[in-house]
Amino acid sequence: MILYVIMIYELVQLALAFGIGILVEPCMGLHSTVWLLAAVAGFLGGMIVRRWLPAGLWIGLLTAMFAFGGFRSAIVAPPPDWLGRRVPVLTELTGTVDAYPDVGLADVRFDMRLPQLPGRVRVYWDTEHPVGSVHLGDEVRIRGAARLPEAFEGFDYPSYLERRGIVAIFYADELVTVSTARTPLSEFLRFGDRMRQRLLSRLRDAMEPEVAALAQSLLFGDRSALDSETEAAFSETGLMHLLAVSGLHLGIFLGLAWWVLRRLGVRPRFAYPLIGGLVLLALWIVGPRVSLIRAGLLFAFLGLGSVLADLGWILRRWICPLNGVASAAIVLLAIQPGAIHDAGFQLTFAATASILVAFQREFGWASRSILRLDGRWRSRAFQSLFRLIAVAAAAQAGVLPVIAWHFGAVHPLSIPLNLVAVPLAALSLWAGLLSLVFSWSAWLSWIARPFGWLLEGLRGLAKGVASLPYSEILVDPGLAIWFAGFVGFLLLILAYRELSMSLSDEE
Repeated sequence: MILYVIMIYELVQLALAFGIGILVEPCMGLHSTVWLLAAVAGFLGGMIVRRWLPAGLWIGLLTAMFAFGGFRSAIVAPPPDWLGRRVPVLTELTGTVDAYPDVGLADVRFDMRLPQLPGRVRVYWDTEHPVGSVHLGDEVRIRGAARLPEAFEGFDYPSYLERRGIVAIFYADELVTVSTARTPLSEFLRFGDRMRQRLLSRLRDAMEPEVAALAQSLLFGDRSALDSETEAAFSETGLMHLLAVSGLHLGIFLGLAWWVLRRLGVRPRFAYPLIGGLVLLALWIVGPRVSLIRAGLLFAFLGLGSVLADLGWILRRWICPLNGVASAAIVLLAIQPGAIHDAGFQLTFAATASILVAFQREFGWASRSILRLDGRWRSRAFQSLFRLIAVAAAAQAGVLPVIAWHFGAVHPLSIPLNLVAVPLAALSLWAGLLSLVFSWSAWLSWIARPFGWLLEGLRGLAKGVASLPYSEILVDPGLAIWFAGFVGFLLLILAYRELSMSLSDEE
């Protein structure tokens, strides 16, 4: 059983090796060529020794993946020294907007690429009409003041931006659109951005500003319009994940679509491509946010496996969601290796992996516990409640060390709070999607009312719990190591328990 568990998580092991290589590279200080040679040597060495050592090839692959992680981290060039002298004197820039802008109530934030700088510049522009003022693909000329990013409140903001290729911050006093990009890809993405901002404009016209800001966060993952009090309430109660478009939101959206398709009798081989189209639509409208890309890659992995299983090409038990999460991590880290240090990256993967472990066949204490329930407890309502509790507990166990390390806090009320907040957020999301569908009609003001009531309830819940004692407890970040060890210890106990029971069942 142990060997079986190890063998079916190949991608998880490769992802861990790749991530460890990225983490240790700065400490070792080796040249990128050395890392690349080590990766080639590890792979070839495994091929050679596999004749005498059966596990030699796998050890060689893990070594090669570790070295490739170090190589990928080593080839990321740091900002040049002259940047610190040049940026403060910049007063006028011309460049291209290369990401979906974040639209506040009276300001716009966007990233632009410049030919004269080795990276991107993050621009802040105060304007009375933020929606529709700037779009992806616009070539703009801005005037104002530039500066290098600075750390604040213990947060290494310069390193955070550097990992995203952003080398400077610019506060614009004047902005003029010069032209727009004309390549097919840029036009396609530009249309998605324009669609997003048009939908946002319609919601702002139909709802109160504070409620529209919450709708913007829930539907598009853009929190730039939120007031500080509301944002603080969600942060202090551990509910901030509801305001960042992620796998939770995508799962709620796709769950409804999947239920409709299956009720119509559509087979998985046809349903999954249709659902895949909805995933691409979400990415196109919302934008390529890390949490959404991770969820999309996970769906692609599971969808491909399910289609192949439906065609009879593979066995359905070969489909492993944890390997899907690992493959998403490898892809994202290969594109942006520095993301491994970011709280958002760690939170989204820790929560997803913890939930999957709770329901995985080999460690599935949640699923097996449901199967062992007495007959009087096997009602569908109780099972749904049990699954919701298991999901909330697993997710909080996974993110506990990450939150303690990055934010120096824990949220003791997060599990019971999520039992109410997640269903409320699901209803809000469905109501919001319905509002978007009818955003072009005269009925929007009526359809958006239930959506606004649900959002008000969600905000009231967050503010009410935030006012309670011990909703957030500040801790020393060093406790994150103890939390991680405790969670790992619990997982080992659960794995041992499930393994023992599986062996007993086989006997």
